[in-house]
Amino acid sequence: MTVECADCSSYMCRTGTVEAAPDNCPMHGEYPPFAELYATDESKRFAYEAALVESAGYCRWTRLREIAEFAKRMGYTKLGIAHCPEMAREAGRVSSLLAKGGLETIVPPLSDHCSPIEQARWLENHGSQFNVIAGMCVGHDSLLVRHSRVPVTSLIVRDLRLRHNPAVALYTSRSYLKNALYDSGRRTQARPFQGWSTEALTDAAERVKAKAGSGWCRIEEVMEYARQLGATHLGITFCVGFRHEARTLAEILRANQFQVSSACCKTGAVPKEALGINEEQKVRPDHAEMICNSLAQAELLNRDGVELVLLLGQCVGHDSHTMEHLEAPVVCVVAKDRVLGHNTVAALY
Repeated sequence: MTVECADCSSYMCRTGTVEAAPDNCPMHGEYPPFAELYATDESKRFAYEAALVESAGYCRWTRLREIAEFAKRMGYTKLGIAHCPEMAREAGRVSSLLAKGGLETIVPPLSDHCSPIEQARWLENHGSQFNVIAGMCVGHDSLLVRHSRVPVTSLIVRDLRLRHNPAVALYTSRSYLKNALYDSGRRTQARPFQGWSTEALTDAAERVKAKAGSGWCRIEEVMEYARQLGATHLGITFCVGFRHEARTLAEILRANQFQVSSACCKTGAVPKEALGINEEQKVRPDHAEMICNSLAQAELLNRDGVELVLLLGQCVGHDSHTMEHLEAPVVCVVAKDRVLGHNTVAALY
């Protein structure tokens, strides 16, 4: 069983060694051992429950339902719904649908301005156990993640140009959106690296929002956010089912003069049996299946010194695990929904 690295086309074998990997590949060198990454019962349980939700709902449940099922399995009874002001309608709908599924939801008061840090604090003060992002500006989602004291997952990825279906940009990057994605580097010269202080992240997010309006897609905004931060080395953490999309995204980023490192969810090729998952609990029983190794993804990107991470299509729970352990700020590019073709907002209507 081998798993391809989207960044350098090398292969990670079951033992964690790398064949013909270049020196600048984050998989090069000593590999983070499974036992060390998942040393606590809580980390193993988190990965275990996420794997069971993936298997039970594979190509049958929308992302909205996967979030509800994962929350129930983890014992989360109160979910916070974070959103930017123009996404209030969608956030209200998410809250209503999750409540119908037996979960208590809390939504921060409507504000005239985006306030990710205030929302994180408000949700904490009101007892949220799991925060769901229902549409936030680029940069504001990274601030929400960094200031949340509980796990976070993305449901709706705000993209005004593409009606909150940002995956479309990757599928039309060689046609309708080619000029927008491959020529966007002409808009702004990169600033010196600003670091990850709250002030730097907030300032960069506000600059992007002021420049983008509704004319840019999510990927354009993400690249502008990186330039405003002065980030030149970007990481991609992605689901193996998004390996082709990850290659496309990496190609776009490199065309815009960014250095790219990536980490696939199956990196390390650790069998699901290591988490105590039996044959009946797999996506395809009686076949070899590897865990979604979210903590290894975070560790590899941390080691490679990336300055901003782009999250691409990770499962519910696995994305939360990765975000929690990343050192660099993270922005969601696409939230995976196998039922709705990754158009997660369609579940609301």
